[in-house]
Amino acid sequence: MLIHYKKIIDNELKLFNQNLPSLSIYEPIKYIINLGGKRFRPSLTLLAADIFCEKPQLAINEAVALELFHNFTLIHDDIMDEAPLRRNQQTVHNKWNINNAILSGDLLYALVNKLLATSPSKNKEIHKLFHQTAIEVCEGQSLDMEFENKNDILLTDYIKMIQLKTSVLIACALKMGALIGGASSKDSNLLYNFGLNLGTAFQIHDDILDVYPSEDNFGKQVGGDIIEKKKTILLVELINNSSSVDKKIIFQILDDQEIDINLKVSKIKDYYKKYSVLKLAVESKNKYYEKAIDCVNQINISENKKVLIKDFSAALMERKF
Repeated sequence: MLIHYKKIIDNELKLFNQNLPSLSIYEPIKYIINLGGKRFRPSLTLLAADIFCEKPQLAINEAVALELFHNFTLIHDDIMDEAPLRRNQQTVHNKWNINNAILSGDLLYALVNKLLATSPSKNKEIHKLFHQTAIEVCEGQSLDMEFENKNDILLTDYIKMIQLKTSVLIACALKMGALIGGASSKDSNLLYNFGLNLGTAFQIHDDILDVYPSEDNFGKQVGGDIIEKKKTILLVELINNSSSVDKKIIFQILDDQEIDINLKVSKIKDYYKKYSVLKLAVESKNKYYEKAIDCVNQINISENKKVLIKDFSAALMERKF
C-alpha cells in the first residue's frame, strides 16, 4: 500500500541527486541514495499527511529529509560495524575510504538540516521533533554497541535500545506527516505512539525470523544473530531465564570459534526450546502490536482510514523471513 508514496519519494531523491554539486565529496552521497531501499519511513510521512489532509505532497521535504537522515546513519553505522556490503553493493567506506565516508555522512546530515529549514511548513515543533529523534537514534546505537560486551541485559534495557535505535524514527516519520496534515496534538501524539509500538513489535518480529523463518529464506543464514552473538530478544530472554549452570554452557557455545556454525545455532535453539524463549518473544511482540492498534483506535479519523492503517500494520507483521 506504500508503493504509490515510494514512487513519489524515488522521483524526489532523483531530483535531489541531480541538483547536488559536482564536487567529489558528493559522490558517496549520490552513490548511497542510488543504492535504493524500501523508502519505508518517508512513505509513512506521506501516508500520515494524506490521512489528515489528503495532500501528501505537502510533506515531501520532510519525507525526503527523513530518508536522507536514514542514509546518513547507514554510512556511519557501516563504518562502526566494518561492514563490507550494503544492499549487496560496496559500503561507502569500502568503495572510497573511512575519511571520505565520515565527511560525506556529515555533509549529508547538514543537507538534511538545510532541507528542513527551507521547507514550506516551517514548523518549529517538527524541527524540534526531528532533532530529538536524531539524538535518540544516536543514543540507541550507543546502547547497541555497549550491549556487545555485556551479558547482564534486562528485557527493559533491550526494549529501550530498539525503541531508540529503530522505533523512534518510524514514530517521528508518522508524527511529522500528521502535523503537516493538520492533525491535532492529541492525534499526532497517538500516531507517534502507534509508530513507536509498531516499530518495537516489528523489531522483535525481525529477531524471531532470524532464527525461526516461517518459510524458505532463499539462502539466508538461519541464526545469523546467534553466530554474531547479537543481543536479540531471544538471547536476552534466554540469559535472564536460564539456570547458572546452563548459562555457563550457553556462553561457552556462543564463544566457541571452532564449532560448526550450524551446530552452534542448533545447540542454542535447543536452549531456546528448553526455556520457552520463542513463546516469551512472541508474547512481547503481540503486546506491542496490540498497543499500536489501540492507539489507532483512538485517533479521530474515519473508520476507513483506521482500517487502512491496520491493514498496513498487519502486512508489516506478516513478513516471512
